[in-house]
Amino acid sequence: MKMKRFTQVFLLLLTLSMFAFSFETKAQDEEDIKRAKFKYNRSVRYNDFQSAKNAMYDLMALQPDNASYLDSLALIYFKFNQYASAALASRDALSVNPNNQMMLQISAQSLNQLGALDQSLKAYQRLYNITDDAFVLYEVIQKQYALKKYDDAMLNIELLLGKPIVDGSEVYVNNSDGKEIQVPFKAVIFNMQGSIAKAKGDEESAKKYFNNALKLAPNYALAKENLNTGN
Repeated sequence: MKMKRFTQVFLLLLTLSMFAFSFETKAQDEEDIKRAKFKYNRSVRYNDFQSAKNAMYDLMALQPDNASYLDSLALIYFKFNQYASAALASRDALSVNPNNQMMLQISAQSLNQLGALDQSLKAYQRLYNITDDAFVLYEVIQKQYALKKYDDAMLNIELLLGKPIVDGSEVYVNNSDGKEIQVPFKAVIFNMQGSIAKAKGDEESAKKYFNNALKLAPNYALAKENLNTGN
């Protein structure tokens, strides 16, 4: 009887002890999380890449189910031109949320910087399917051109030119002095159209497209260069 009572008391004390330990651990974890977040915010503020990265890894260890930390880690790597790491981190983030637009953008740009154009194209295509964004479609066209998928690129240009946003949009390009100037987005699209036609051996169509670009943006240096190279 005494042994039974001792066992009951022991189990009660053990349970209370485990509860207290769990409470202390949780309180400690919350303090560690608070400290890691403070370290991360200060590191970002002072542009300290290494410390920000370390703080993010601490947070991931403390809260492994918080997928937003993967997003932040990918952004850190991308901001500091660590493209291989950014591509890997964004890939993991996309395995959790395949429609994460920011991570698709980071993935596509990082893969492009690494020269993995096929994979970059796939990421941009996924992003375009989600967003229907005209500027993302232009990125798709650029990758298709670089990969010599000229027919696909031309079809997408026709689709792009049909988007209402194209007519009222401007983008930055360089003039002949290397300075940035604003030109109609449509001029850049016409220049790309000319480049594709030229790559396919259609010099007459290429000349027409380059001239169309220069009508909209007379100081557009790349269009001028492309037209003169064809002469």
